[in-house]
Amino acid sequence: MNDLTNGRPTLLGMAAAIALGFVLLGFAAEGVLRVAMPHWQEFYNGRFMRVVHVPDHGLVATGRPGFDGYFSQNNGDFRVRLRINDFGFRNPDPIDKAEGRVWFVGDSMAFGWGVEQNEMYSSVAATLLKFSTYNVASPGTDVCGYQALLARTLTRANPRAVIIGLILENDIGDYDCRADAAKSLPSMVQPEASINFTSLQGMKVFLMQKSALYNFFAVSLKRVGFINEALINVGLVARGHTYRPANTKAGFDKVISRTAEELANLKGQLPAHIPFAVLVAPARFEIRDRDPAFQKIRLEMVRELSARGIVVIDPIKQFLKAGFQPTHFAHDGHWSALGHKIAAQAAADWLRQQNIGN
Repeated sequence: MNDLTNGRPTLLGMAAAIALGFVLLGFAAEGVLRVAMPHWQEFYNGRFMRVVHVPDHGLVATGRPGFDGYFSQNNGDFRVRLRINDFGFRNPDPIDKAEGRVWFVGDSMAFGWGVEQNEMYSSVAATLLKFSTYNVASPGTDVCGYQALLARTLTRANPRAVIIGLILENDIGDYDCRADAAKSLPSMVQPEASINFTSLQGMKVFLMQKSALYNFFAVSLKRVGFINEALINVGLVARGHTYRPANTKAGFDKVISRTAEELANLKGQLPAHIPFAVLVAPARFEIRDRDPAFQKIRLEMVRELSARGIVVIDPIKQFLKAGFQPTHFAHDGHWSALGHKIAAQAAADWLRQQNIGN
């Protein structure tokens, strides 16, 4: 059908032309921003992460060997340089240098999410002690993942001591690491993490990975106060530091016990003479609000670990003294450089008691 009527375009034709114009404008803007904003990919953490299979322990995330680039938070909380070594860890030294050092095992907090390499608590502890440390941490893992990270590293070196970073907000769970590992096969490792396009978060991750235009608007709008507040109110952006209860659906006593038991299993991976401790990261809601639920979790976890002969490093008093805002990012739930410094001091104090360092 001819879209012209008496020489005039129909409404359908006009709409199609406008739509085509917007599409072409979008493609043009995408191309321009990829040139004008060369750091547009810095907001996607999949650039520096991968998943590997560890025999008898299943799948675990590590860094991509050889990655050297920047990682940014689109709300402006941080922009840091990440350098991943030959074994997938955030260390300047290769894996063969891990021999005889103090190993710090954990997830994104121990990895130093949002801080520079020399500000991570493993690095600060090394400076305080004048004794070399090695960071064996990976974002997005848990207690079973810590077992896998430790087992994988033990195939290449042996530690002088080990400190596990336990995050009370997301490391407490109804674990059965052996059963979970039995379900994981090497063939399950995918070259790229799959994206769930049926969810809003999945679409945001896809656009963050693929579109300079999306990242431009995300960065620009999130840093304008009233616009960011509007995006929060309609559910497009999450409010920073929103209270999230711990995962105790399986029952409080059960998850505390199972978490402590798997940490004891982790300790059992090491020779008995190697000093071993768990550094408990107090929940931000206990630091900020004196939340009784997370206080109870911390105290019960300390009790359960102590009953199993595991040393606990608990820096809650130092965090309460320093305060919530100075020790955390404005929107992100991870520690600032000051938070890492507090954890490093607590770890160094215990390590000195083991005759390690100065």
